[in-house]
Amino acid sequence: MKIDLSNSEWKLMNQLWGKSPATITQLTERLAPETGWSKHTVMTMLSRLEQKGAVSCTQGERAREYSALL
Repeated sequence: MKIDLSNSEWKLMNQLWGKSPATITQLTERLAPETGWSKHTVMTMLSRLEQKGAVSCTQGERAREYSALL
């Protein structure tokens, strides 16, 4: 199965490959210096990546946690 990722999606996936699971807040903080993305941008991209089968989401104790599936 081939999954095409945009450059932006690659940046987010690299963060998940480096340290998973991660919450939206954690990912936003890690990506902010390089991208300046807001929490809503990260949420949108995670939703797209979840639809593509690239990430999974589980409900953590306080927030959703995302992990790379690829």
